[in-house]
Amino acid sequence: MFLVNLVLFTLYDYKSTRRFNGVYFVFLTILMMAEVGFLYDYEKYIVPVTFAYLGSQLCFLWLLKPMLGIKIKNFSTHNLPELIIGFVGISFIIVYVLYLIFPLIPSVALFLPSSIAFILIVLLIFGIPFFNKHPDNIMLWGIGGGIIGEMLFGFVYQYISDDRLFIVIAHTFGVFFRILFATYLVRMKSIKETENEYNQIL
Repeated sequence: MFLVNLVLFTLYDYKSTRRFNGVYFVFLTILMMAEVGFLYDYEKYIVPVTFAYLGSQLCFLWLLKPMLGIKIKNFSTHNLPELIIGFVGISFIIVYVLYLIFPLIPSVALFLPSSIAFILIVLLIFGIPFFNKHPDNIMLWGIGGGIIGEMLFGFVYQYISDDRLFIVIAHTFGVFFRILFATYLVRMKSIKETENEYNQIL
């Protein structure tokens, strides 16, 4: 299943852009390695899983680099309540799950950097649409939701309940996140070319 996802999403990106995106391929590959190691035996493979995950996050940031030029002037104060509510809600869910599983993690020293990277990535992609009003940026909220869902249900299956429903839900969120991210990357050039038309409207 993981290899099928790797091949399909790589082919989709190539067919849509007419070029091979090496960073995207590396991102998909090492993310797949992290997920396989996590599901197979996280406690045994925690070191390679951690480094693979951190590597995938660096690739993720590199792929999003064109969208990281946040301009404060594009942020309007009427968005502040939504931003605060969203931040508090997301933080509560993530922190609560981390609180439940933290005592069960075999190596906190390795788990902590992954957790920090995860939280920063999620906050970043949820925050971009508040500073860039292009309508396609709303997909970032779906990407963030998919990442959170995959992580939460994956850890619930690993440490809280061995009901296979949780791992099926985690896989579903993972595929959802990949579909949206692949679509977003294909549209990114168009977003950059037209973003000023939307950001000038406050």
